[in-house]
Amino acid sequence: MKNTLLGLGLVVALGLSGCATTPSKPLTFDQLGRYNTTPLNATTYRISFQARPNMSFATAEEITLLKAAQTTVQNGFQFFRVLDDPSNRTQQPPRQAIVYPAPSFYPSAYYRRYPGFWPDPFYDRPYTVTLDPAQVAYTIECFRAGQAPQDAFDARLILQSLGAKYGVGPSGTVLQPQSATPQ
Repeated sequence: MKNTLLGLGLVVALGLSGCATTPSKPLTFDQLGRYNTTPLNATTYRISFQARPNMSFATAEEITLLKAAQTTVQNGFQFFRVLDDPSNRTQQPPRQAIVYPAPSFYPSAYYRRYPGFWPDPFYDRPYTVTLDPAQVAYTIECFRAGQAPQDAFDARLILQSLGAKYGVGPSGTVLQPQSATPQ
């Protein structure tokens, strides 16, 4: 009987430890969302990005700018300018909704918790949910060194400053995330 209980305890412990979550591996730049790069002519490209569900619009804009810099460098240019076309001006942040939890059916706020029935100031608070994934698209015109206008972005500078944050090297190559080693 003692061995049966010990064996059952071991099985339960192994079963519960198998359900424990392990830290997920960081996403590479290519896994952050869906990209589309369309060449319009020899120096003009349309860069679009559809983000993963829980990404902010500002982060999606930053990633699209980084993708534009990557496309510029990989096609042999150094500078790019975001063109002022109508499709760039109509972009808006994704729709959001405020969710209000169901009201309590208890006569007092102090009796809605189990166990202990203590009040919780963060219980039943409204929260914001993003309904649509963020979508950003830019039309860019690329320039070689010495031909760029004053308002052009330096693609190499963007890759050096933002690239490390999202796993892109200075040459535009996607870096693989380093696996964390337990200490």
